[in-house]
Amino acid sequence: MGEVLPGGQGRGFTRTPSAGHLPDQRGGLLPTSTTCEHLIAVDLGLNTAAPTTLVVDLNCAFASIEQQHDPALRGRPLAIAAYATRAIYPRVLVMEPNPPRYRAVSDQLMAILERPSPDLLRMSIDEASLDLAGTPDLRRLGPEGVGMAIKKALRAEVGECVTASVGISTSIWMAKQASNLDKRDGLQRIDHTNLVAVLDRLELTDLSGIAEATARRLRRAGINTPLEFLRATPGRLRLAGMSGEVGSWWLQRLRGFEVAGFEGVARKSYSHSHVLARATSTQAELEELLMRLSEMVGRRLRAAGRQGRVVSVGVVYRPQAGHFSKQATLPQAIATGEEIYRAALKLLAAREPGRDVGTLGVGLSGLTVSATGQLDFFADPAPPRDQRLEKAMDAIRDRFGEDAVQRARLLGRAPVVRDRIAFGNTGHPDDAPPGAGER
Repeated sequence: MGEVLPGGQGRGFTRTPSAGHLPDQRGGLLPTSTTCEHLIAVDLGLNTAAPTTLVVDLNCAFASIEQQHDPALRGRPLAIAAYATRAIYPRVLVMEPNPPRYRAVSDQLMAILERPSPDLLRMSIDEASLDLAGTPDLRRLGPEGVGMAIKKALRAEVGECVTASVGISTSIWMAKQASNLDKRDGLQRIDHTNLVAVLDRLELTDLSGIAEATARRLRRAGINTPLEFLRATPGRLRLAGMSGEVGSWWLQRLRGFEVAGFEGVARKSYSHSHVLARATSTQAELEELLMRLSEMVGRRLRAAGRQGRVVSVGVVYRPQAGHFSKQATLPQAIATGEEIYRAALKLLAAREPGRDVGTLGVGLSGLTVSATGQLDFFADPAPPRDQRLEKAMDAIRDRFGEDAVQRARLLGRAPVVRDRIAFGNTGHPDDAPPGAGER
């Protein structure tokens, strides 16, 4: 890796360089290649600080954890809850997820990461970042040495099947990009000496946070590569539909700077979806699943003290490809499973009849904190009966499990929808108080 050098304006040289060297700003001599990299970094406004941020990302976390747990699964093609995979690759073994097992390994990972630095951020159930600035291990081992120590501890304490990619850089976002460069037990560093070279070999959609829809908008504005994105002007980014603030955030991100308030944004919605083991078009089965999903959304809303007005339903058809989504804004905010279900059922009626549904999801957005609604001085101050009922059901489930209490129409049916962990979720639902930043 290139040497980290102090920033400067690239002028004021007072000494004649010898062959193969250029002067630095203190009158010393540096290798030509290192100096050119530094001058390019200064010209582009890159962050030239020494990298102290690590992002650690477990590789194929759920499948690897299952293979660690059961040696008979090792060496076999394995997918977790990806039922549609069988249609593409019939030999794959598809297993039901085991979220408690994954959360236990996630907690082990966090315990390992807390040793080199107390400045730890759990980004999802299988990913976290830590800042090594000022820590003894940074001085003793350097960031690469800390990364190797984490890998060694993970192998010793969790198992040889569970590996992690480690990214090192000057910000969480750029360290995440570094971890993505080698997704099988890799250790990669991005700093001002190689940032341009790394971006040069990536596509726009390789950048974390840039989905295909955003990439299309960038291309329409004449931004076709990450390097063009890096060099884009605020005016060019506005043509891509970015506000001045968001555009500024991206230009800082791409230069390796930490962007306060952009890494963690307030939660905007709560949702649950379920992939059916057998696709169905039967209305009764879909209604049953919709009710279970609605109750799970409501339960998480109440735990976080939130309510919302925008109900949405999403459907993925299977085996014929296709999808359907619809949303509606309600006149008043809701938070109970029954209210969510009634609104979602009306939306589901607009799906294509007769087509088999492979995935069904329901969500609630337009969130507010439950206690912030305007008081009605003529209303009964006690909570409505349905809210008291759902609160009582929550307490029973907290103590005895999700199957302990069900609505009468669901008695005798299949067990509740499996606990699941969405990508980007910490796996510990609502572990931040209302209004706190979440990923």
